[in-house]
Amino acid sequence: MGVDAAVTWLGTQNWSNGNVGMIGKSYDGSTPWQAAMFGNEHLTTIVPISGLIGVMELMWRNGSSEARAPIMHNGVYGSYGIDGDLEDSGNMCPDYIAGPATGGAAWAWGGEAAGSYWAERYFLDRVLENYNGSVYLIQGMHDWNVDPHMAVPTINLLYDNDIEAKGLFGQWDHDYPDRPQIMFDRSGVGRGIEAFPEMVRMDWMQDLLEWFTYYLQEEGPKPWLGVEIQSNQGPWRFEDRYPMSNTSELLLELGSSDLAATSGGNTIFPDASSGPVYETPPLEQALYFGGLPRLHVNVNTATVGGQIYALLEDCDGANCIHIGHAIMDLRYHAGGADEQTWTPVFEEITALMEFFPMDVEVAAGHTIKLTLRSTGEDYLPSAASTAVTVVNTGSTLQLDVFDPATREYYETVQCSAQICQNNS
Repeated sequence: MGVDAAVTWLGTQNWSNGNVGMIGKSYDGSTPWQAAMFGNEHLTTIVPISGLIGVMELMWRNGSSEARAPIMHNGVYGSYGIDGDLEDSGNMCPDYIAGPATGGAAWAWGGEAAGSYWAERYFLDRVLENYNGSVYLIQGMHDWNVDPHMAVPTINLLYDNDIEAKGLFGQWDHDYPDRPQIMFDRSGVGRGIEAFPEMVRMDWMQDLLEWFTYYLQEEGPKPWLGVEIQSNQGPWRFEDRYPMSNTSELLLELGSSDLAATSGGNTIFPDASSGPVYETPPLEQALYFGGLPRLHVNVNTATVGGQIYALLEDCDGANCIHIGHAIMDLRYHAGGADEQTWTPVFEEITALMEFFPMDVEVAAGHTIKLTLRSTGEDYLPSAASTAVTVVNTGSTLQLDVFDPATREYYETVQCSAQICQNNS
């Protein structure tokens, strides 16, 4: 309620025109979402930069938990309120005390174990219901801290609920759009470097000025409302929404000639030591796809449990680069927050996996490789680990592909800073 009171105070001062905007990155980028929940008449625009639409969504995905997840909220953020003085006890509210146990329980059970701790900390549903302002959403597609599923498909939910919104989604990580040195230093192979220096948006501050001029001062032309998206190879284009409209689905069956099994057998062992690997033939022409690719994989499990990590790569011979990944605790194999049950060994289930957002160009002559393991990236093993056997028949990788000739591409304003010239 404090942030809502602050918006009201700012909007009712005699020096204010009544319009309030909020902007922030990361932790501070979550505050605008929180403020928008209340539908305050004075909050006319927010600019979340890698902000959270919900607290649990930061570090859990389909029941799977990042390594930092059980201790991050209270063990790390909570420690900021402890400095050794006599007022520390005032920070020990009941929710702070409950936090570590709730984090551990979320790893053990994959979701809300009891009560409404996480539901109370999910912002987006109340934003969609109550907010009457605009949103300028900034997100790095390689963000390692606040994953891009905070922005995609959030941007489309805003559109579908008649909230005026714009997205700027580039191939940087946990950063602002105009920081060339940091972008270069933190962009590894397959993690954004292929899109440098085009990712550097030195025009972003001018764009932001025009946004605030219109929504706060009520002057100037109305900004274009859509998504500016950068592919993993650098080019920028306009889309009316993201995931995109006007795509076609390319469906590749695991184990078929289109996505042949190349190694690893069909068993995913809990220690992440092995699992099946699939690869396409060399592409006859370049392939463009993006949004939220899906992997619907049929499996048998030894017990009620198991986890699948899927890695998607662009390969030119033996040289492969990361283009996307997905993770799912099979107790949540239907997707969403509802835990499932089944009869192990005898009953086949389908894991409806969805990759983290990506926008990809794969050159002609390259192949696409899919590797399945029990965990990867910085995710923990499942608390209900077990052996998982993949059934290739009927299991599919689904890509939303498009013809670049049907899109409007544009050149970005290249930075004049010496560091950007040197690093390009």
